[in-house]
Amino acid sequence: MTARGETDLVGGVVAWWAQNAPELPILTIEFTKRVARMHALTDRVTVAVLADFGLSRAEYDVLGTLLTADAHLKPSELSSRLLLTTGGLSNVLRSLERRGLTSQSSDASDGRSRRVVLTAEGKKVAERVVREVVAAQHALLGKTGAADVEAAVTALAAVLDPLDRPAPKEV
Repeated sequence: MTARGETDLVGGVVAWWAQNAPELPILTIEFTKRVARMHALTDRVTVAVLADFGLSRAEYDVLGTLLTADAHLKPSELSSRLLLTTGGLSNVLRSLERRGLTSQSSDASDGRSRRVVLTAEGKKVAERVVREVVAAQHALLGKTGAADVEAAVTALAAVLDPLDRPAPKEV
């Protein structure tokens, strides 16, 4: 066990595994448990904000992705960026379109394809909800020091970098 101790929720779980299964990679267990715990805590405040807007997590992710995209995206591009199945994404897009937040148009370069775009109302809603979600997440993270958050961001970026790279193609 490291200097992080056993006093927090994750530390207690990790200590149990270290004692009962010392052959397992304890650092891997601790890392994944801490990332999952962080996700659960931030997701809790995110979902609370989304409820005020009547949005699901998937709808929020689509709105945010479209808001920050450089171009109108094909549904397949959205699906791969968000790690959603195409079927699940289709349901989300139908819901957003019914609410007037997105629309689809033919792809000028390929008439068989569609492009998804935010409507003017969708852009307003997306900007507002993203700001409110970030404010709620910032308030949560305000319980810790900015230097610790910055160190965690730097460390996570270093861990994610090799994981996000595509696997080399075999010849």
